[in-house]
Amino acid sequence: MRVNRQAVLGFLRLSPATRMLVLAAVVGLLGGFGALGFKKLILLLQGLFWATKDMTPETLYAVVWQRRLLMPVVGGLIVGPLIYFLAREARGPGVPEVMIAVITRNGIIRPIVVLVKAVASALCIASGGSVGREGPIVQIGAAIASTVGQTLRLGPVMLKTLVGCGAAAGIAATFNAPIAGTLFALELIVADFGLTSFTPILVSAVAATAVTRHYHGNITEFVLPVFSMKSHWEFGLYLALGIIAGGMAFVFSRSIYVARDLFDRSRIPAWVRPAGGGLLVGAMALAYPHVMGVGYDTMRVLLEGQLALGVMAALIVLKIVATSATVGSGGSGGVFAPSLFIGAMTGGAFGTIAHRWFPEVTASPAAYALVGMAAVNGACTQAPLSAIIVLFEMTGGYGIILPLMFAVVMATFVARKLCPESIYTEDLVRRGIEAHQGEDLNILRTISVRDVLRHDEAAIPQSAPFESLVRLALETRCNVIFTVDDGGRYTGAIAQQDIKYILNQPHEVILAHDITDCMAELAPVAL
Repeated sequence: MRVNRQAVLGFLRLSPATRMLVLAAVVGLLGGFGALGFKKLILLLQGLFWATKDMTPETLYAVVWQRRLLMPVVGGLIVGPLIYFLAREARGPGVPEVMIAVITRNGIIRPIVVLVKAVASALCIASGGSVGREGPIVQIGAAIASTVGQTLRLGPVMLKTLVGCGAAAGIAATFNAPIAGTLFALELIVADFGLTSFTPILVSAVAATAVTRHYHGNITEFVLPVFSMKSHWEFGLYLALGIIAGGMAFVFSRSIYVARDLFDRSRIPAWVRPAGGGLLVGAMALAYPHVMGVGYDTMRVLLEGQLALGVMAALIVLKIVATSATVGSGGSGGVFAPSLFIGAMTGGAFGTIAHRWFPEVTASPAAYALVGMAAVNGACTQAPLSAIIVLFEMTGGYGIILPLMFAVVMATFVARKLCPESIYTEDLVRRGIEAHQGEDLNILRTISVRDVLRHDEAAIPQSAPFESLVRLALETRCNVIFTVDDGGRYTGAIAQQDIKYILNQPHEVILAHDITDCMAELAPVAL
């Protein structure tokens, strides 16, 4: 115990910047282990739901159709009550909830969110819900960081930065991508590229990545050959792909909230709705089980050139509907991976057509699929820099960085023209929170008049004699004394300078309300 006490005292004697770096490293390690544990939990639950941890389309095709139809429903029946009765913040992607906590609550997130979000999202994904794991991992990492900060009673600025560290750790550990995790947190969570935020967030992302690489090595999500542009004429094609990707991102983002509105207007109890969304996903999975789960296995099949054009086109539409049904009904899971999936199918279909028409000047359709992934993702989140770096670190390829940047920027431009809000900030706007107007305005909107109402102001009956008013003015430090009637209702206000004015003027003042009447008569003269 003595050693622990000395260690705590030593930690407290550190400078604020040093303490922040130490805490960032701790949060990064916790976030890294949290991400690994969350992935393990998904695999465990997949084994329970499907009797296999393999969620490839071929494996799911082999499952009897009744199971494909009903497993998402079963998952929804468990997830709905879990979220509704324990932590409603665990509904949906998770990233908007972290942004709201940073903007309106100085980074305070309830500790129970860690457990509920992990279990609910793992159940939703493992049972076949069409959502991703990145959003939940961001919220889990941020909740862990917030819990640490609240335990140590950090101030608002440090706590918000620490929450950003947790979010960065989640993305970094998920994709084995420290730079992408850092930029994601800076662009979307803390919205601050200053050195005081950048340094601890980078440290946290590196620590989380170190955990991932210790257990899984320096691997990327997709192992691919090196791609490169075949001709400069392809810039025109990538321009067209960027425009299409921006439109597709707009459709996907809008569909999420259209589905949520439809479910919210229904008479189905909120805790049952995720089962309804699961039923829709299960019905689509009878013909296309590709829409279930995160979707990375299907993306690998596409990047290996083994997916037909017709299947890609169908999966664009079906994935949008499936993810909208899962998230809109109140399921728990992210939209990051679905946006990559939709982008991959869009780019793959576009690249296949372009390669058929111009085989001499176009690269493999897989190259267009990769660019499409980043373009739709960047347009959805309206964080183009993060999207570019995520794809670069996920694939480890530098050959298509120029068309990648070109298409992502164009897609983001188109998406912003169609709608100024991202797939995350739209949720904030619907709750009356302006993500682009500064945190002071949003904090004021969360404060009611009751919260700032003072009960220590001086008041006096309007029939009180002038001498009592003067005595009260000398005793109190209040600048204003309020007059009330016999029922205690407000009738007027007398400022200290009003009393001084009356004392220096030859007015016949007998009662308190005479001053309010007198000042009302003199107001035009004073002006």
